[in-house]
Amino acid sequence: MKPEDYNPSNYLPQGYYPWPDKINPNVEQMGIDYRNWIDTDYVYLSENIRERYKSMNLHKCSARMYPYASYERVTPMHRYVVFHTIFDDQLEYSTEEEVSRYCDRLVAIFRGDSLTPEDPGYFIQAAKIRDEFGAFMPDEWMKRLADTFYTVTRYGAQEEATYKATQTVPSLALFKVLREYSIVIFPYFYLVDAEFHTFLTEEVERHPVIQRVRSLWSRIIAWQNDIQGLKKELSKDTEVMNIVIVLQRNYNLSLEDAMTEAMKIHDDDLAELVALQEDLPDFGKYQEQVKQLFLGWGSLIQGLNTFYLIDTNRYDPECFAWPDRETEDTSL
Repeated sequence: MKPEDYNPSNYLPQGYYPWPDKINPNVEQMGIDYRNWIDTDYVYLSENIRERYKSMNLHKCSARMYPYASYERVTPMHRYVVFHTIFDDQLEYSTEEEVSRYCDRLVAIFRGDSLTPEDPGYFIQAAKIRDEFGAFMPDEWMKRLADTFYTVTRYGAQEEATYKATQTVPSLALFKVLREYSIVIFPYFYLVDAEFHTFLTEEVERHPVIQRVRSLWSRIIAWQNDIQGLKKELSKDTEVMNIVIVLQRNYNLSLEDAMTEAMKIHDDDLAELVALQEDLPDFGKYQEQVKQLFLGWGSLIQGLNTFYLIDTNRYDPECFAWPDRETEDTSL
């Protein structure tokens, strides 16, 4: 199989996952909102890059991932999806030190720091996310979100930057650990709490099953992302932290054989997640809440896959918002 013949829908078609495939009824207004945000607080990006983000239909991504949320609750969740997407994309060529600097400032804002006149619109969006969630979620929940954002950025995006800079790949064993974090998806796990008006106690949150579910959930989304975005990543040599590329380089596999192995890893993780959902331990009075959260976690996986397949040009190599290294507009 040649890279140009690769089609992700041959591996992850719509409806591949065993959860509902829905879309938030506020999707139209969400589209108006996010294009407004791009033109208001992301003006440090070049006009070309802003237009590319508008064409990606990121409101449909948020609407599919959080189909059960009210407009009030989905707004900061949607704002976070746009914020995270731009953050992740525009770090493509960043050094480990740059990632660390952006992370520290963002975490400080999430934890309550006031904005300064020097803070660009990107950080204004972070403060709005914090304040909008603060209207209906407890302070301890926001602390979890901030701490988790730090964890995935420090041990994911920051660690990944070194491999991108040197164009090397880790072993498959190490990659599996790093990719779980570098997909920077753990915070989305907690956004489902906000979707369902839920806040798990520390005792439930720390339960080994919940921790294992979070790990599997993040990995599945990472493998899904790697499979859906592979054509974009094969079009340039800058992206090496993709499970298919890691398998190819470590084991000298053809693209087709690497895809077979990648799908096996994906499907094994998916089978374990579904098995845990079907045989939950006793969470006492939180049992129904945990079941509801599983619905949200699963719907997010399903919705994200549908978004990739039918709603966006995001991973078209010609449409992706590559950072423009020839200008200063990529400064976060």
